[in-house]
Amino acid sequence: MMKRRHGPSIYYVTDKNIFDALNQHKVDSSTVAALFIKRNIIVGKKTLRSDLAEYFSALPHDYYDHQAIAECLGVATRRERLTSVDIVGLIDDESLRIAIDQFKSDAEGAGDTVRISRKGSTVALEIEYSTVDYGKSEFAQVRTRDGTVEFVKVAAGYVVRSTKNPHVDALRDSLLGKLDKILEAPIQRVSVDLSAHPDSRVRSKFFYDLATAMPGFSLRDVTGVYVYKPKPGPSPFDLGDDDDDDGQDDHVERVHLRGNGVSRSEFLKELIESNDYYITHIAWRSREILGKGYEYDMEALFADPERCAGFSYLVAGVYHVELGKPAAKRRVPSREESAEVSRVIENRARELVAGMGTSVAPLKE
Repeated sequence: MMKRRHGPSIYYVTDKNIFDALNQHKVDSSTVAALFIKRNIIVGKKTLRSDLAEYFSALPHDYYDHQAIAECLGVATRRERLTSVDIVGLIDDESLRIAIDQFKSDAEGAGDTVRISRKGSTVALEIEYSTVDYGKSEFAQVRTRDGTVEFVKVAAGYVVRSTKNPHVDALRDSLLGKLDKILEAPIQRVSVDLSAHPDSRVRSKFFYDLATAMPGFSLRDVTGVYVYKPKPGPSPFDLGDDDDDDGQDDHVERVHLRGNGVSRSEFLKELIESNDYYITHIAWRSREILGKGYEYDMEALFADPERCAGFSYLVAGVYHVELGKPAAKRRVPSREESAEVSRVIENRARELVAGMGTSVAPLKE
């Protein structure tokens, strides 16, 4: 949680805020009844919600009342994508431990919660933090979120996997910075990045090969593709004459195709073959060749579409397969399923980038 500097709340809840909140459908009847029971008041089942909200809003209410209401109205947590970076160098266990301890002390001093666990040669950090969005309604401004940073030991160093969002990215970089200072020799960081390969056909082929040729999986369908065309910069011959600017601002930067058989779309082929657009985000479904034969929905993208940097991936869902047919509804993958499939996506992406002529080969786990 973020460190409180001005009391237990970031705003003052008025009687109108309480009244409006209790009238929302997200606040269930049991929550309303519990608020009254706390005051030794029994609520009748046939009492109108608006009457209860009006009466309760006139009563004194405290921080814990606000928290009970906020839990109902808060923003639902969305599963976040993962990203990874390979760190290459002579990294001993003691140096990593010292860097993690320093990081934990700093993070908890800033109000976050850090839990450290070890399984074999893998060290995992679970980080709980809060974000504030003043654009939300009063009871939904504070959002508690979780992130992970995981160090997986490999022959040449570590693979560092983490939740992909700006806050966790900054925490991970801070931790790696501390490790860099402790070690005698600096560590080298290697990530999946196509900024050195500006050719639009190469970038699109990366995503095609990622989705269609994952080891241990067979492609069932490509369900979504985002293509991107960078906005051209000003011409060096532009003298600033506004009389000839007609049509210069017309630019379709992103196109999103979604449905079945998207990769076979003639429209997509025309965009890619024009050499102006290239793929920056793809969603697909693949089936395990061995094992239980489950089908998985997956996504992969570059957060920075212009440079094709900031690679991340997500196992969005899994379908049970019975009698050779996948279930109609997907479920959330287990932690083990997500970790295993994510590892295949990550390793395949590394292999594809390494095959383009990068100076550092992908790390093998």
